[in-house]
Amino acid sequence: LAVRRMIDHGFSASNSSFIAEYFAMLVVMAALLAAASASSYYFVITLGERVVADIRSDVFRHVTTLSPSFFDTAQSGEIVSRLAADTTQVKSAVGATASVALRNVILGLGAVAMMVFTSPKLSGLVIAAIPVIVLPLVAFGRSVRRKSRLAQDTLADATAYASEQIGAVRTLQAFTNEKLVTGHFSSAVEAAFEAARSSIFARSFLTFFAIFMIFSSVVAVLWFGSRDVLDGTLSPGTLGQFLLYSVFAAGALGALSEVWGELSQAAGAAERLTEILAEKPAIEAPAHPKPLPATARGAISFDDVSFCYPAGPDRAAVHGLSFQVKPGETVAIVGPSGAGKSTVFSLLLRFYDPEIGKIMIDGVNVREADPAAIRERIAIVPQDVTIFAASARDNISFGRPD
Repeated sequence: LAVRRMIDHGFSASNSSFIAEYFAMLVVMAALLAAASASSYYFVITLGERVVADIRSDVFRHVTTLSPSFFDTAQSGEIVSRLAADTTQVKSAVGATASVALRNVILGLGAVAMMVFTSPKLSGLVIAAIPVIVLPLVAFGRSVRRKSRLAQDTLADATAYASEQIGAVRTLQAFTNEKLVTGHFSSAVEAAFEAARSSIFARSFLTFFAIFMIFSSVVAVLWFGSRDVLDGTLSPGTLGQFLLYSVFAAGALGALSEVWGELSQAAGAAERLTEILAEKPAIEAPAHPKPLPATARGAISFDDVSFCYPAGPDRAAVHGLSFQVKPGETVAIVGPSGAGKSTVFSLLLRFYDPEIGKIMIDGVNVREADPAAIRERIAIVPQDVTIFAASARDNISFGRPD
């Protein structure tokens, strides 16, 4: 209103009080907008942090329930990348991006409402241009989503390779393969960079198209409005007022187009997290598990057991294995590397189920028992001892933390 009054009536002493009041109201509105923006930023960012913390906890909790067969094919570094990099992408979308989106949605709706109030005719032209702008944005968003997913996948591959090599650094240095490994990692990082650059280019093109179309529509509306001014059907002040609202609306829509690109990029990361959450454990407790005897006797029997690892379905780790261990008996299983000694214990702990045969513990088929109950009965010292990043007490008491 202040802009229209200045343009239509000019500056004069008689109008100064009205103009001062209008601009005072603008200052008040600016203060309210600043306070609302700060509050929304705090609450939305906090919400984003809370959501991502819950996602990380849920994903990690779910990963710990998956059977070892999942980890035979999945790389630990790739899983860690999903927990770290992918959740960071989601946090950006839920946090800062949501705050920007909320602020600009309110600003855009307010500007459009004032545009309609100021000039319904010109507002109709603006509204008619919205589908021309929005529909291509949706199509570009899908492209950004695909490219973002590829970028996250290649980054995860590089992270997994680095994790593997760092874990085997003694072997790496013993064979003096530092240059070979760093070369492979550099290639993986370069592939991740190229994928990220492709995703960034798609987002940049989306932003270019959105801003060009938005402000081109403002120019077109201004041209139509200037024709109405020349015809005398619209005052110059009203056109100036409408133009100011149009700039607010265009700026809000331009910011929302960038938000859409950010959301499309985060959607690729969310897909990767959803894939992990959709994984089902290969070994689950039956609906009605058969309880083990209250007093453990220690009787074990393998009856014609054959098993192949999921990573090598054509090669039997054990074939037609049968033996019995009586209560109180001490038995040693001896054989060359690869004979299946560790596999026997993996089957006994029900990390896997055999394709053929059955395994009994104290007269109960392990398939009919709760895996947790079976594992509580067995004490094990693995051949590859893991030392956790904790105190000696915590490591010693890991099996029985209580």
